[in-house]
Amino acid sequence: MNSKARVRVLMYHKVSVQQPDYLTVTTEQLRAQLAHLRQQQYEFITVQQWLDAWQGTSSLPPKPVLLTFDDAYQTTLTLAAPILQEFGAKATIFVPTAYVGQHSDWDQEAAAPLLSVEALRGLDPGAFELGLHSHHHQNYKYLPAEEMAADLAACLRFFETHQLPFVRALAYPYGGRPKGTLAREAMRRLFREKGIAAAFRIGNRLNRAVPPDPYELNRIDVRGTDSPAAFARKVRWGKWF
Repeated sequence: MNSKARVRVLMYHKVSVQQPDYLTVTTEQLRAQLAHLRQQQYEFITVQQWLDAWQGTSSLPPKPVLLTFDDAYQTTLTLAAPILQEFGAKATIFVPTAYVGQHSDWDQEAAAPLLSVEALRGLDPGAFELGLHSHHHQNYKYLPAEEMAADLAACLRFFETHQLPFVRALAYPYGGRPKGTLAREAMRRLFREKGIAAAFRIGNRLNRAVPPDPYELNRIDVRGTDSPAAFARKVRWGKWF
């Protein structure tokens, strides 16, 4: 594999036609951002491709970029998917399984509809893969080990019960995970027991092709309040811009 590659992981949430905010990019912004990535010769990968590269069964392109969408908002399908198709892009949707087919109740000021089981099942597997975003969208930073184990088990059970293909990777809700050494190790042990191969924080840094810690992968927070120049700097440098 290309051991010198740096993997950029971009974190998106909502998409809107014309109302950008902290968690929402417009269709115009998304189209311009994907065009910038193509112009700069980045190549879209999936989490599974990255995991396969760790195992030596495949190689990463020279400039890999991974697109992720948290929470499985309906706009990921209705607004983002056609734009991704225009650019031949792939993306990972991290799903909070207790809320599938409902609304994002954690968005207290602007709860939005989420994709149903049928919609998730109908996604083009060549364009989208599904990942874990916990069951109840709770911050793992504050969950006792027993509650975390129950939440993760419920999340996995949802995918298995509904026969939804998924990659065994988790995006921490709110980017949170335990701070204490013992609590952090208990979480890692739980992940290993459940076969979770990777977990994503926020961090806004670039990742090594073979990361030193698969449970501390960094994502770059893409905001609707970012200018085109700010987006370009984030993609190039991560946090250090």
